Amino acid sequence: MTAKVLVVTPGKLGDCLISLVIPANLARAGFDVTVRGDCAHDLALWLPDIRTGPRLSAQEYDRITDEFDFCLIDSQAPGLQSDGIDARPGLSHRVVFFSLAHHDPSLDGRFSLQELPAEKSALFRDRIPRKGLIRDKTKSGLTMVEHVVEFCRRELLLKEAHPDIGLMPSQTSEREEKKRPIVFSPTSGKARKNWRAERFVLLARQLQDIGHKCVFAVAPSETAEWSKRLDGQFTLAPTPTIAALAKLLSDARTLVCNDSGAGHLASALGTPVVAVIPRRDSDYTWRPGWGRVKLVSPILPTRALSGLWPYFVSVRKVRHSLQSFLPPGETISE
Repeated sequence: MTAKVLVVTPGKLGDCLISLVIPANLARAGFDVTVRGDCAHDLALWLPDIRTGPRLSAQEYDRITDEFDFCLIDSQAPGLQSDGIDARPGLSHRVVFFSLAHHDPSLDGRFSLQELPAEKSALFRDRIPRKGLIRDKTKSGLTMVEHVVEFCRRELLLKEAHPDIGLMPSQTSEREEKKRPIVFSPTSGKARKNWRAERFVLLARQLQDIGHKCVFAVAPSETAEWSKRLDGQFTLAPTPTIAALAKLLSDARTLVCNDSGAGHLASALGTPVVAVIPRRDSDYTWRPGWGRVKLVSPILPTRALSGLWPYFVSVRKVRHSLQSFLPPGETISE
């Protein structure tokens, strides 16, 4: 009988996508995998190799473990710590907790193999992570996606693990390459990570003036603000769901964005990404970890002046980075 494995992912889009490296590799190794989390569930039709379900409620955690042979749960997953109650200690002998970067080490080493039937105990005995923290700071230069691959190989004995999360783009339309839009995602989960809004708009205007189709995409809660800001100059694509955003990005020529979940999603779909980030390190750990990615950083160190970093990234610099993702011979004029 195939072992049934549950993986509960983080709540944020980028973190969820990075974490999906784990269930994707478990599925390829022959396990019957279910992923619970709203972001993954919204992409259910795009993830044919795994089952998905919505995020677990606080009440579901205690009984969900009875439905699976082995449970891997992100220690920061929604619902684990709610109303002042931390459910993790009580679950730690029945589930294994992991985390991309913010892990409580007291949760390590508490899983009891005695909770499993003998045949399942033998299967998972050597797959119990010794440490749930995925990021290994002794290994510089890796993306978080690569850190998760290393975790799969080291802790879960998935020796053939690789970065592919099994995200299958829907069939794209047979449009001419020149008619595929350049998509702009000018926001993120934290305002301090955002390049200046007017520079996104200026770049789009310059590209539109030379014949490129430019489309903007923001979260539903930001639609009213950006509709007013764009004032009809550009299409503001309706993206009420993550699946709708995925469809837009899969059809795009490239994405210009901040350090955001949209960048990770485009990257996982194979769409080229130009990401404007506050940091100057080219091996930034949290950069999109799939496909072709260009990072654009401030021209000067701004760590002591973090609020000013967007002023030190010019439109020209971002435009220049975008050039490499356009077809040969198609030049963005200065």
